[in-house]
Amino acid sequence: MPEWLRRYRLTDLPHDLVASATLLVLLVPQGLAYALLAGLPPQAGLYASIAPVLVYALFGSSATLSVGPAALPSLMTATALAGLAIPGSSNWVGLAAMVALLSGLLRLALAGLKFGFVANFLSQSVVGGFVAGSAVLIVLSQSPHLFGVSVHGATAWEILVSLVNAWAGLNKAALMLSVAALALLLAGKRWTRPLLQRLGMQTKHADLAAKAFPIVVVALGGIAVSTLQLGVRVVGHLPQGLPPLAWPNIDLQAVQAILPAVLAIALVGFVDSFSIAQSLALKRRETVNPDRELLALGAANAAAGLTGGFPVSASFGRSAANELAGARTQLAGVLSAGWMALVLLVFTDLFASLPLAVLAATIVTAVTQMIDLSVLKLAWRYDRRDAVVYLATFAAVLLLGVVDAILLGVALSLALFIWRTSQPHLAVLGRVPGTEHYRNILRHNTHVVPEVLAIRVDESLYFANIRFVRTRLIALLRERSETRHLLLVLSAVNAIDVSALQGLRELNQGLLEQRVDLHLAEVKGPVMDLLKQSGFLDELSGIVHLSTYTAMQHLSADHYTDYVI
Repeated sequence: MPEWLRRYRLTDLPHDLVASATLLVLLVPQGLAYALLAGLPPQAGLYASIAPVLVYALFGSSATLSVGPAALPSLMTATALAGLAIPGSSNWVGLAAMVALLSGLLRLALAGLKFGFVANFLSQSVVGGFVAGSAVLIVLSQSPHLFGVSVHGATAWEILVSLVNAWAGLNKAALMLSVAALALLLAGKRWTRPLLQRLGMQTKHADLAAKAFPIVVVALGGIAVSTLQLGVRVVGHLPQGLPPLAWPNIDLQAVQAILPAVLAIALVGFVDSFSIAQSLALKRRETVNPDRELLALGAANAAAGLTGGFPVSASFGRSAANELAGARTQLAGVLSAGWMALVLLVFTDLFASLPLAVLAATIVTAVTQMIDLSVLKLAWRYDRRDAVVYLATFAAVLLLGVVDAILLGVALSLALFIWRTSQPHLAVLGRVPGTEHYRNILRHNTHVVPEVLAIRVDESLYFANIRFVRTRLIALLRERSETRHLLLVLSAVNAIDVSALQGLRELNQGLLEQRVDLHLAEVKGPVMDLLKQSGFLDELSGIVHLSTYTAMQHLSADHYTDYVI
């Protein structure tokens, strides 16, 4: 039994009930729309809103996170299956369930290995560029429903070419319905809350009404189609009843083809969901455990795969609405799953006349919020190399597809990290007059001792940068022929790998031949432990000092040999 259920208070029940109803209002149109985005029958989106929600409530650590159908995993699923089956076919449905199951099992395996830290592998630039590019690709992918034409393609270029070729078959009724729905959705997003506030509604309730406005537009679209007989594609008949429990047919050849996509879906879904959970926890002064979230999301996706669904993740919009509606515990999600089951048992006929054009319009308005240029603007001002990573990932999503884009983004981030750390900053230190502080001689008015060269290394030492550090140190020594002591200040060094250790040994030996002693100062405890364990301190020609100040005092006084820490 989960901890939140053991400690549940009946006083929280009314709040969770209201929040669950709010979630249902959001989940129904979103489930239908995101199933459409994934190339699946509409009921798959409703199926993915039951078992995954229940399973996350059992294992998740966030009280208000809403897990279920979402834009990114839906798009990535459609992209992964392109060319393997016909969208909407039974084979496509089975493959989508297999993707969900495999991505869930992968996350469960990573959770068992305590690999929650994989969330750190995607930088903000990669995530920002990927999400923005995906939003544009999602909008383009909805063109068949917005314009009532047949369009195919996995990349932006392929979709655009297909759209141009199919333009002659434009369905004017679908286009008019799409434009009307988009106008209503944008107007509702802009004006619903202030209008209701002017009418006397509390801000909290006005916010909820604004978030629920899309279901009003969807309902109006259904009424218009039923009344006017517009001749546009609709949801059609939905099978009544709960989702079937079945193990997807595992095709090893298909698994080999979709494995990179499964890895990308698992990684992106976890990073996105965990970041949302963290932001919610910060507001509530709670904590979320990355390994537990990885476990919960893995179990939720496995449950989706076993119940005819597709990959799921957290939704920021639904989660924010859940919190705004007053959700106190995960019971709000459990109850919303119960309401969704009731909908599938009794009310599926209500969705038959809902137009796909309006559902596509709800997707378009939802994903445009995903394009956040503030990350790009910050990166451009702070470090344009990060901006290049953002733009490269964005372009890769449109030109190569989502799976290749995320792999390219990760590769670029790692390459940029290695490049940055391969040339660490080295600062020659001098004493600030009248103090015990030693600072960069290029930035401060300082006093230096000619026979002692003090250098602060501003990066951990490892295989990619030790050669650069040695070369730079030797060059600095050549510029100062009077130097008899080289003091390395390691206050910024958190780790030294074997390659760097060997480089320090060679440096120490080379300095001995030049009659220069090597000393260390401000070495961190874990680094000191490894240096002792390796025997390097026994080989060191100089000694280790507690601080730069004490080191300089003793070295400049030429009695350092009596002072050992």
